[in-house]
Amino acid sequence: MLRSGKSTIARALEEKLVLEYGLHVQNLDGDNVRTGLNRDLGFSPGDRAESVRRVGEMACLFNGGGVITLVTLVSPYQADRDDARKRHEEQGLKFMEVFMDVPIDVVQERDPKGLYAKVAAGEIKSFTGMSADAPYEEPPNPEIRLPNYKMTIDESVDMLISELRKAGVLTGGPTNPMGLPMPSGFDGMFLEDELMVAPGDRAKKLAEAATLPKVLMTDIDINWLQVIGEGWASPLKGFMREGPLLQALHFNSLLIDTWNVTGATSINEQTTDWNDYFTRGRERVSLSIPIVLPITGFSKAAIEKSGKKAAALVDKDGRTLGILRAPEIYENRKEEIVTRCFGVIDMGHPYIAHIYNGGDFLLGGEIELFDKIKYNDGLDQYRLTPKEMYAAFEEKNADVVFAFQTRNPTHAGHAFLMRTGRERLMARGYKNPVLWLSPLGGWTKEDDVPLDVRVKQHVAVLEEKMLDPAWTVMAIWPAPMIYGGPTEVR
Repeated sequence: MLRSGKSTIARALEEKLVLEYGLHVQNLDGDNVRTGLNRDLGFSPGDRAESVRRVGEMACLFNGGGVITLVTLVSPYQADRDDARKRHEEQGLKFMEVFMDVPIDVVQERDPKGLYAKVAAGEIKSFTGMSADAPYEEPPNPEIRLPNYKMTIDESVDMLISELRKAGVLTGGPTNPMGLPMPSGFDGMFLEDELMVAPGDRAKKLAEAATLPKVLMTDIDINWLQVIGEGWASPLKGFMREGPLLQALHFNSLLIDTWNVTGATSINEQTTDWNDYFTRGRERVSLSIPIVLPITGFSKAAIEKSGKKAAALVDKDGRTLGILRAPEIYENRKEEIVTRCFGVIDMGHPYIAHIYNGGDFLLGGEIELFDKIKYNDGLDQYRLTPKEMYAAFEEKNADVVFAFQTRNPTHAGHAFLMRTGRERLMARGYKNPVLWLSPLGGWTKEDDVPLDVRVKQHVAVLEEKMLDPAWTVMAIWPAPMIYGGPTEVR
């Protein structure tokens, strides 16, 4: 209806989509289409139907070209709106109906031209929503019902952005029903489902692993194996090859092409080829630290002499944890890794010392994990995978997730910050922010507070309701601490 707020909110939404998301947007407003496309039409029921039909067809053309199209014209009849929806669905195009749920007395108050007053005085006949011969048919099942008279313009835009995110309009590809962002490179399958060996294949793969050259993994290596195998480092599917390592070191990111738009869907799984000047990913995703597997010259020789195109990954007790496929062996660029990550070479730094104590070569390749990594330390119940995390957020009906991570015990000051953070999110219009309370659970230096002590402190904070368990998920972050400052938290 006129003065329901549709044009004002659409302009604000368009601005946000263009300036903040870098998307292409076209607004087809009742006023601008009547200056050209619909200039021969009046306001009779037949002309209104034809207006909706024409604009609906134009919206299909823009939509089909990858342009987000906002249609803001008075379209009072459900049959006309249904026809526009059908035309989109016939072409496989997304269509979302937004109902500006605003009472008639509010739209009358918003009318600076006094049109509604003229209708009441009998000066204007057949006015949509105000005359018996010009009804407005409220949509029975709109995708979005927007009571904007109770909301600011920013709140209305935020609600629309949230619904667009849920529908996959902002990023494309599979989406989360709560509107939460999915892992980088998510193609509909969580990496743990892809990288974990299926139960029916386990015996066969273990038998294969017994024939392969073995690579001994340290505790830190196993932390990284867990990070990769459970999908925490998505889109990585294995230890970094040389190309992805240098991307991470020098660009703090990886090129990806999830949907094979540029023919580079497996760009980070290919053997590094420095003469390939043509394969390029479509976008970059954040990944700023080296996730690499150091090996000795002995292991290098064993892999190369074996003639195998895989290696078995074993722990210090001789257990086979997984298989690494299509191995790529290259120089361990210790100095380059340290200077790019830390900006200094200091052998007193615990992780720098670890890097320099590693073998002179790095082993890259994609992994298959036989079992979920467990430590049997009484804390495995808190070691959730990303897939399990999303399920926990969905169970709590989260519409946004905020995280607090520390390698120290949680205290009252931390709890105050987390509660305040949630309050501020709710003030921005979120209904149920859920906290991810995330103790760092991988390797830490020897004088740090042990993980079990920190977890017990976290549990006590929840039991004493300093943080409400109803809106908190506690789950251990499995990566080792590299003590890399800003590089580590990008």
